[in-house]
Amino acid sequence: MTASPPVSGPRAGTALPPVAFATESVLAWQRVTSSSFVPLVVDDLSDGRFAGNIRGRVVDDVFFSRLRVTPHEVHRTRALIDASERLFYKITLMLEGTGELVQDNRRALMLPGSISVYDTARPYDLRFADPVDAVVIMFPRDLIDASPDHVRAITAISLGPEECLTRLVTPLLTEISSDFASLEGPAAARVVRTAVELISALLSTAALSRTTEGDREHLSLMLRIREHILDNLGDSELNPDNIARAAYISTRHLHGLFHQQGTTVSAWIREQRIEAIRRELGDPMHAHRPIAEIATSWGYPDASHFSRTFRQQVGMAPSAFRRAALEKTRRGESSNSVSA
Repeated sequence: MTASPPVSGPRAGTALPPVAFATESVLAWQRVTSSSFVPLVVDDLSDGRFAGNIRGRVVDDVFFSRLRVTPHEVHRTRALIDASERLFYKITLMLEGTGELVQDNRRALMLPGSISVYDTARPYDLRFADPVDAVVIMFPRDLIDASPDHVRAITAISLGPEECLTRLVTPLLTEISSDFASLEGPAAARVVRTAVELISALLSTAALSRTTEGDREHLSLMLRIREHILDNLGDSELNPDNIARAAYISTRHLHGLFHQQGTTVSAWIREQRIEAIRRELGDPMHAHRPIAEIATSWGYPDASHFSRTFRQQVGMAPSAFRRAALEKTRRGESSNSVSA
């Protein structure tokens, strides 16, 4: 059974069909997993009895999948990374079987009930000596609070069920992967936001507990800054100066913190605002609200400035995006991303 998978991972602003694929060919499995996630090399460890099954859906650039596959190895090489269009984080929740994840000169034993994180921007290897049943989530790196440097501290580390947030995340991810109907219709975006927020909290907490004191202070500061920004996105006067004052640091220090993450304060604020507006424009619960009212509520009181900014970020006018997004919801499509 097949359905067209996304190509080289979900692309921002694209509507993608569900993935449903089963095969007894390791080459076919490599082709489909490479197109569904990121380019990979797969080696068969099953003595010629290979079998793999993958189901999944993309919602808001987040790929939720459930894999059942016989023993195999997965390799993400530097050459494959250089050929990739976009870079993501991936987490694996093991349901059955065991595995080993190697990245950044660390090895993590993947046991049932554990969650492991890895970064597609750097080489990694996965080895599954037993048949495995696992939930794999792939999402853009900027969706979570922890910076790439802090996530590096927890790659190839197994977050076991003894950790409180692992116990909170596991039931939701298991339920989603058991019935992808939860990723259909108007509630899909809310389910995805809840899942990503829990994943972000899990990874940020794990990074805080596994970094040096200096790095811990740095991560804690960044989390406080991002939380302050997100809590005040609707304030049109939000700017680097008042953000810095709220964090008790200089504006120069604030700019330096965001520069280390490859962005700027203003760009990050803009991205968060447009993402929030995009979600509400595509939500039938907000269909009665004028676009200008939604934009104002997220810090854009100037309609023309908002329209230009939205078009630059999303690739289409707000009104066109809303029509397309609501029409997709009416048709019951699983992804509420809209292509320009």
